[in-house]
Amino acid sequence: MSRRLVTHARLRKAAPWAGLVLLWFVVSAVVGVLGFVNDSERVTIGAHAAQVSPTFDNHATLDLGAVLPRLRLQTDLPVGLGINIDVQETDADNLTDLLNRDALIASQPDGEIARIRQVIQEMAVDDAVAGAGSGLLVAVVVATAWAMLGRRRRRELFALVHSSERRVRHRAIVVLVAMLITIASIFGPGRMREAEVPPTEWRPLADLLPELSFDERLKNVEVASGFSTSGGVGVIRTAVQTYERSTEFYGQLRDRVSRVGGRIHQAAEGETVALLVSDRHDNIGMDPFAAEVGKVAGAKVLIDAGDDSSSGQSWEVFSINSLAQHFKDLKVVAVAGNHDAGGFIEDAMRKNNFTVLDSKPVEVEGIRFLGDSDPTRTGLGSADTPGEETTAEQSARLAEIACEQPEDKPISTLVVHDPASMQDTANRGCASLLLSGHLHRQVGPETKVVNGKSVTTYTNGTTGGAAYAFALGYTLRRPGEVTLVTYVKGEPVGLQTVTVELTGEVTVGTYTPLA
Repeated sequence: MSRRLVTHARLRKAAPWAGLVLLWFVVSAVVGVLGFVNDSERVTIGAHAAQVSPTFDNHATLDLGAVLPRLRLQTDLPVGLGINIDVQETDADNLTDLLNRDALIASQPDGEIARIRQVIQEMAVDDAVAGAGSGLLVAVVVATAWAMLGRRRRRELFALVHSSERRVRHRAIVVLVAMLITIASIFGPGRMREAEVPPTEWRPLADLLPELSFDERLKNVEVASGFSTSGGVGVIRTAVQTYERSTEFYGQLRDRVSRVGGRIHQAAEGETVALLVSDRHDNIGMDPFAAEVGKVAGAKVLIDAGDDSSSGQSWEVFSINSLAQHFKDLKVVAVAGNHDAGGFIEDAMRKNNFTVLDSKPVEVEGIRFLGDSDPTRTGLGSADTPGEETTAEQSARLAEIACEQPEDKPISTLVVHDPASMQDTANRGCASLLLSGHLHRQVGPETKVVNGKSVTTYTNGTTGGAAYAFALGYTLRRPGEVTLVTYVKGEPVGLQTVTVELTGEVTVGTYTPLA
């Protein structure tokens, strides 16, 4: 005769544990959800500081303050999850400058969207952990109290409650009525009063500006009706036109890469291709183009030679967020430029898992890199401020490190921002390829033989199309350039430039083999 798997004795033994698990789950869920709903995080988004908080209205809502209207866009996230973004202070000098920044950043929003998504995920994880901890605490307290009472005392308490069952029922009814009265007194008055201000009405942005054409993303944007909407229609029109001009110019570049793709050198068997960018100066509009060039070439590494920002301010972290999002499938090796000084840009690079060179040899995809960020600090339109060392001192120091490497592990590629920082290494022949930016124009490649070794120096032009230190705009001020570097067994064997002209046309340079 087979024994029953489920018996009353086993159920009685398992019931307390099941009760504790249920108690833990309920408390964890309640505390976690309440914490998540009431959570918020202050972050930098685009050109602003902003307070981000989760909602359950299935919309991403931007509160732009009292002057400009609120905007919202449907999120289509699970369980109706939405996001409220309270846009706060900025360092922009005037409203026109601010709107141009916001419109241009909005034309390439992938990096900022990814950052907001990351913030919400971090909130959810933090609140889930807090909820689980609270649930565990309650379960432990209940289990401890249960054990301390003991079986005999629990039976006595059960008998006492059972003997006064009617009295307990009466008290329960009184407590329930008192709770209902309390709840009604808290929530009732607000429901009974007439609202002085009617609920927010939302209208499509296309209805506000019927004379403009909208892309698919803007067609889904809604605007809160009110004085700020009607009074600020001219401001909104300017922002939308800037957005449209930017998306039209940069949106065409990716398509034009496919037209010239046959002329781009693609990674053959045994080859590793790296994509070199420099001097982006906040122009995230070029990132989709650069990413498409890397995709066509089969690149595995992104080399960033610095000056991703214009003044190294915290609000310019959007430039790094964009770089991380568009090149998330590539390994990124980077240095900061003189306009990135201040710590914000390098911190953002590390948070996005970039390999930031700091005078120590590192190997990425079989390529031995050495480099360091620029020691000089330069603001937007301000003079250079010396750092802890000069570029000449940095050049000598990096050369010492490069030349000390063992013969079986030589430096393949030196990456710096200023060409002056690589001169000593080049003169001593202690690296095969030396890369830089800073000049906003291409120099090289120049190859020479030093002590029997082939040494190539190369300065990339500005990827952001920057004439000065600021390149964020709906067009280029100079041709925007990226360079493909081909490696075999970790050694550089060829260079090729891909350039966006001021007209928006894409030109592919001749593939240059290296000795």
